[in-house]
Amino acid sequence: MKTLVGSMDGKGPAEALYAVAELQKEVSRAEASLVRSARQAGLSWEAIALCLGVTKQAVHRKYGKQ
Repeated sequence: MKTLVGSMDGKGPAEALYAVAELQKEVSRAEASLVRSARQAGLSWEAIALCLGVTKQAVHRKYGKQ
């Protein structure tokens, strides 16, 4: 994150916001992929939720239908 913020020096706020939005999309895709892998490896929703710092219900609601 510090690298991203440091790379924004000299850029306008719109460019910085665009970069943050792209980073959020990338993190979201990575999280979804890792949750799928974790489920295929046999991890429970509870274990996945613990790793992500959310409730079991939240992670199941977000990823349960994939």
